[in-house]
Amino acid sequence: MKAIVIIAMLAVMAASASCCSTEGDRLTPGTASAVSIDDIQGESFQLERVYLVSVNIPDEDVTRVLDSLTSVVPLVYGKYDRVAFRSASGVEQFRPLAGSRAGAQEELSEYETVRVSFSIPQDTETLRKTIDAIRNSHPYEEPVINIQEGWTSRATGKEDETNPNRWWNREDN
Repeated sequence: MKAIVIIAMLAVMAASASCCSTEGDRLTPGTASAVSIDDIQGESFQLERVYLVSVNIPDEDVTRVLDSLTSVVPLVYGKYDRVAFRSASGVEQFRPLAGSRAGAQEELSEYETVRVSFSIPQDTETLRKTIDAIRNSHPYEEPVINIQEGWTSRATGKEDETNPNRWWNREDN
């Protein structure tokens, strides 16, 4: 079997670059005026600045890579840890170039991978640990890792006891 190699792709993008960008605690949609993170607060949520990270991982390596990652960055989201999203399996394609471990190849390679997405606090040390953990446990020479700056909501816990949509307040439980 050919060595599995991925074309270099580490993309650091502004959140939703096609429609808006982040500047500190401000979100600047297109040409509209900036919105502050403090302008968007609710009784049941607060917003926090995060890095949104996604990585393509071969199906059979997902658990190992996530275990490695969560041993150094626990992926905490509120009162939960190891919070990540796994997409359905898709096909990742690439063609190794001269200088890659696989060597230059004429044919396009295709492998089934899963996209794993999660958020981490927006600080550079956590981001460095995240990328190191992924790169050190991922089977590819150049894992496809995408990073965006963004905001995420966190529950404040208010109104949960009376909210009829919460699973613990439903009659069918």
